[in-house]
Amino acid sequence: MFFTTFQVLQLGLRLLSEIEYATFCNYSPRGTSDLSIHSKKVCGAFKNGNIDTLNSTLPYFSQPSATILSAFLNPQITLVPVPRSAPLTDGALWPSLVIAEFLQRNGYGHEVLLCIKRKTAVRKSSSSASGNRPEVSEHYESLEIEQQLLVPDEITLIDDVLTQGRTTIACALRLEEVFPMTKIRIFAMMRTQGFKDDIDEMVEPICNIINYYEPSGKHIEKTISLIAF
Repeated sequence: MFFTTFQVLQLGLRLLSEIEYATFCNYSPRGTSDLSIHSKKVCGAFKNGNIDTLNSTLPYFSQPSATILSAFLNPQITLVPVPRSAPLTDGALWPSLVIAEFLQRNGYGHEVLLCIKRKTAVRKSSSSASGNRPEVSEHYESLEIEQQLLVPDEITLIDDVLTQGRTTIACALRLEEVFPMTKIRIFAMMRTQGFKDDIDEMVEPICNIINYYEPSGKHIEKTISLIAF
């Protein structure tokens, strides 16, 4: 069953008003300390789908502190990569897919499901001013879901970097149309720190909740956090 955009946004307020998300690392886009500068380089490596950098994170994933991520990444979870800002062309890099396949290959997912696509391009959030980034509704209109024969019990959306969460919220709303009984979560390798310039830790897994309100787009409330290991 499919709904109008207005109906889906209403459902999103009721059904997806709280979306659990987790991130693995923390990076500072404006910091000047050695650690902040290093975090920007690591973030760039994730965005470029650098396998060596991803492989270097494996020892951290196996640390006890990383158990906070177990609800998001485990052998029963279906991993769904978040699409890029434009329809994918043949041979183009898809960082979220690279990350999803890396996680699945190392036992942190049951399968990788390519079911969300861009049908039209949107402005890149990374190159847009904070007040000019695409809203959730714009992302939502640009996305489409491919029908699936099997319905996953749990889905974790996989992204490279989480800043305001608008893209992943739109993806979750679209998934909710097709899989209304499926638990949907979000995982990103990195989150953008926006409240202070320099970071204290880079590897710092956390679990939070995005409280989504239309039309403002998002509100983030921290529920659980772990110190770096």
